[in-house]
Amino acid sequence: MAKKPVVSYQFIDVPTNMQEIVKDIVQKNLEGKMDSYFKKIYAKKDTAEIRIDYIITQNKQGKRTGDFKFNYDGKLFTWTTGEGGFKIIEDIPNHAFEHFKTHLSNKSEKPNKPTRHK
Repeated sequence: MAKKPVVSYQFIDVPTNMQEIVKDIVQKNLEGKMDSYFKKIYAKKDTAEIRIDYIITQNKQGKRTGDFKFNYDGKLFTWTTGEGGFKIIEDIPNHAFEHFKTHLSNKSEKPNKPTRHK
């Protein structure tokens, strides 16, 4: 059986229908865009583990903020929207995974600084 990342999440003041949208987008990223990247991580080390933790909050202004932590084989990559947040909730997981993909593609092993949306 193929290894799969472990995903945990928390939503704060986010309506249920929007939570489901985010979960679906995360799943699509795991199964599609990120699949080849994850296979490489698992292929390098038999005991490698990948864990993705995220929190999405809706503020009083109706914007959403998000924090993602990607733990992969003992390494950590973090991405956050910052306090400004996003109006469109779908953008949060898509941006997080895009930044993680870019990080994994980067050949230089620089220490991770939290990436913030600008």
